[in-house]
Amino acid sequence: MKMQKYIQKGFSLGEVLLSGFVLTTGLVAVAALISSSMQESFRSRDVIAATQLSQEGVELVRNVRDNNFASGGNGFGVGFSTNHHCRVDYSPTAFSCGNQDPTNNSSRYTLQYVSGFYRHNNTSGEKFSRYIYVDFNGSDAATVKSFVYWGSASPSGIDSGTTTNCVTSNKCVYTEVSLTSWL
Repeated sequence: MKMQKYIQKGFSLGEVLLSGFVLTTGLVAVAALISSSMQESFRSRDVIAATQLSQEGVELVRNVRDNNFASGGNGFGVGFSTNHHCRVDYSPTAFSCGNQDPTNNSSRYTLQYVSGFYRHNNTSGEKFSRYIYVDFNGSDAATVKSFVYWGSASPSGIDSGTTTNCVTSNKCVYTEVSLTSWL
C-alpha cells in the first residue's frame, strides 16, 4: 500500500485580514443605511402625525361653528372673537380665542397624548403643539389656519397667520380652510 502525502492548505494572514476588512466595511455600511432609514422613518411618522393633528384642528373649529349654528346661532358665536390666537379641544366649550400667542407662551398650545387622543395642555415638554389662527373676514366668514409644530419653539410668523416659515424642514405643518356662516 502506498501512503499518500497530504498537504494542508489554508489562508494566509493577509487574506484573513483583507476579508475581515471587507466584511467589516460591508457591515458598517449596512448599519449606517439602517440607521438613516430609521431616522427618515421617524421623521416621516412625525410629519404624518402633525399633518393629521393640523387637519383635526380645522375640523374641531368647523365642529364648533356647526354646533353654534345647530343651537340657533349664525355659526360664529360661542368662543369666536376678534382675537386671532385660538385653541380647541373635543368639547364645544373648550374653544377659546385670546390675546396670548405661541411666541409668548408656547406651552399654552402643547398637545399631550392621553388615552389615545392629543389634548391641549398647559405644560411644556410634549412632542406636538397646535396653534389655530382665525382671521374673521366680517361676520359671515373666517379663514382658519391650524399650525402644528414639534421639536422646538414655534416658527416665526405663525402668530400673525403667516405660513412662509411653516415647512417640514422647520418641523411645522399647517392646514388652511375658509369657513362661512350658515346664514
